[in-house]
Amino acid sequence: MKQTRTNTPNYLKHLNKKKILQYLRDNSETSRAEISSALSISKPTVSAIVDELIAEEWLYEKESAVASSLGGRKPIHLFFNHSAHYMIGIDIGGTLVEIGILNMAGDILALDRFETQVALKEEDLLSKICNTVKGLLQKESLASDKVMAVGVGAPGITDTENGIVIEAPSLGWVNFPLRSELEKQLQLPVYVDNDVNVAVLGEQWKGKAKDAENIILITLGTGVGCGIIVNGQLYRGASYAAGEVGYMITDKNEAKEGYDDIFDGYGFLDSHVGGPSIVKRMERKLKATTNDHPLKRERLTAKRIFDYAKQNDPLASEVIEETVDHIAYALVNVICIFNPQYVILGGGISKSGDWFLPKVEKVLEKHLPLQTEISTTKLDNLSIIGAGALCLREHESLLKDEGVV
Repeated sequence: MKQTRTNTPNYLKHLNKKKILQYLRDNSETSRAEISSALSISKPTVSAIVDELIAEEWLYEKESAVASSLGGRKPIHLFFNHSAHYMIGIDIGGTLVEIGILNMAGDILALDRFETQVALKEEDLLSKICNTVKGLLQKESLASDKVMAVGVGAPGITDTENGIVIEAPSLGWVNFPLRSELEKQLQLPVYVDNDVNVAVLGEQWKGKAKDAENIILITLGTGVGCGIIVNGQLYRGASYAAGEVGYMITDKNEAKEGYDDIFDGYGFLDSHVGGPSIVKRMERKLKATTNDHPLKRERLTAKRIFDYAKQNDPLASEVIEETVDHIAYALVNVICIFNPQYVILGGGISKSGDWFLPKVEKVLEKHLPLQTEISTTKLDNLSIIGAGALCLREHESLLKDEGVV
């Protein structure tokens, strides 16, 4: 009989090793007997594999602080070693690139950032990213062989299987081979996904929606993005374009009349809700008014316009109310299709969410028969954490194949 990948002894051992390691990652401080019972794997097999994982530094043993109820020796427990390997998380945004080093628990050990558009104009963006990664590793005294993988969130439609950014308007990328270019320079395994898909993985791993099965994350930043988890799995769509809500139309009359793209290739919602679109509309109102408005003397940002709207400034309020309306009606459309457990808002504009969410909820109450919990993310560095979660999902569940066919 021809031996295939799935019936070789090596492969069965490989599967058991992955199961045990996954179990220990989620259930630290346990025993060999508990693993055997939980996974229905024989005690001798568990013991042999655990010994291997200890030798490889994935696990360590430690005597319990408390003796068993029967007395005698204190039990020996197994712990997952969160410092066995590390992950690099990279979030490439239209405004900022953020890069971090994480341990296996998702704790961020080091972080750096730089402005995307400045790097695009002044130097090669990928070289800047790779030099920053190397600088962080050097700062933390970490050798590259301690890095398990690199997770990358890219802005735009991304072919995750081949690591190609199909289109990222804010970067001017079309069919850009991001994974292969980064692997060439870093000499590490690289996994690439849309930046909002990466962020929603972070929410599912360590955020408010921890372990939830049906989640929607909407990011409000340079543009608008949507990450979707259905039945516990990322939903990417037939051509990796699921969640591209930036193209959603929330005012058919205005869409018919035409509107200005903030970046070439951006959609209707991007061009009405994204930070640059808020600034552009405020600039128009300031230009049209004869009053000496204080914002005429300031560097305009979406944050400053929100600040003025919170103080009931008429011009700023008009711009922000229009923005909030577009957000609310977009959410009505998304929620009625997916019926998620949670809708979470992220991105720079979401930092004003506690102020504008009551306005959004009024629209949802009026137009939706069922209400969904809506909140803003409470996770700092969400996309970096999500990039770590992407590594854990994609990197063969922490273990590479061991020569099986």
